[in-house]
Amino acid sequence: MTFNKKLLAGLVAFAAASTSAQAVTVAANDGWELGVSGLVNQFVTFTDNKATGEDVAEVRDGLLPAFINFDMKAPTMNGLDIAAHISFSPSTNKDSYDGFEQREVYFTVDGSFGQVLAGKALGLYGSHNILTDQTLFGVGYGTAGNGTTTLGGIGLGYDYAAWRSQVKWTSPDMNGFKIALAVMDPSNGVLSLNTKPTGSIKSGQTESEDLRYEADLSYAGAFDGGSYTAWVSGMTQDADNSGANDTDAYTVGATLAVAGFEAMAQYSDSESDATEWSQYLVQAGYRFAGTTLVSAQYAELEDDNLATNDTIEKWTVGVYHDVNANLKLVAEYTAVEDDNKAAFDQDIISLGGFVFF
Repeated sequence: MTFNKKLLAGLVAFAAASTSAQAVTVAANDGWELGVSGLVNQFVTFTDNKATGEDVAEVRDGLLPAFINFDMKAPTMNGLDIAAHISFSPSTNKDSYDGFEQREVYFTVDGSFGQVLAGKALGLYGSHNILTDQTLFGVGYGTAGNGTTTLGGIGLGYDYAAWRSQVKWTSPDMNGFKIALAVMDPSNGVLSLNTKPTGSIKSGQTESEDLRYEADLSYAGAFDGGSYTAWVSGMTQDADNSGANDTDAYTVGATLAVAGFEAMAQYSDSESDATEWSQYLVQAGYRFAGTTLVSAQYAELEDDNLATNDTIEKWTVGVYHDVNANLKLVAEYTAVEDDNKAAFDQDIISLGGFVFF
């Protein structure tokens, strides 16, 4: 869909070269090109905290902040395509001083060997998971905290990929298969419902003798009237100087689209020195007339930490309607139920939309 192409150009390093679709492109006489694109979203959300009986109403961003993307591309020379990408991500529900993020700044070199990316971009581990989640274009859970964005399905279905300083190699397409390998700056600090190390939002800010390593194998195929994808990704990080955040994790998943029906399933398993947890998410829907997706998902987190031993469930039902190539309208309902912490039980209603440029 047009929306996905425009957004992924600003979100996903490994997809940028093939999905870039800037609203404004300027070409210089020497062959250099500058493209500018982006999005703005806004939602009205109503959160019912069941245990406390408190209701919270907000006007805010959803899972995504706004994006303004700048893409620079050099003319092809000696079989190499060289490009650079910088994006900024302001939030509409934070004040003018702390609601501005810088998520991406990297360059790429493409050739017969595939692509090398260097800089700050979305991590490999967990990237397929969040990009196939229907709440990417919605809210999910994580409202009522006045955060820069909501959480969608992060921490209740999959670990956060995060924006990481990295050097990554992606192979050429091999009859649908692609391999990607990356070395990344080790991370400290966490972003997840139960403070999971793999969900760290911060790249760096830790001292370690070793780097973070991530790998991904994906496959994409098509048949008459449909298409499918599958992936397996993993990460490992050895925090030599602390030990508290030594972490290993893997995830597998797949999508299927046929005759208007769309489905996705994914599973993640993660373990650190402090705890162990697993998550899964299943999602299915139908896209009417190619423009209106009605989709539902169920996700579950099982935290095997002896101190908590918790299970949390999340349901989301949403309608995502493409008015045209530049306007998307969204309505969602999300329910969260925590076996051990009834105070977290919530019902969330969200209404809003996106403008893409």
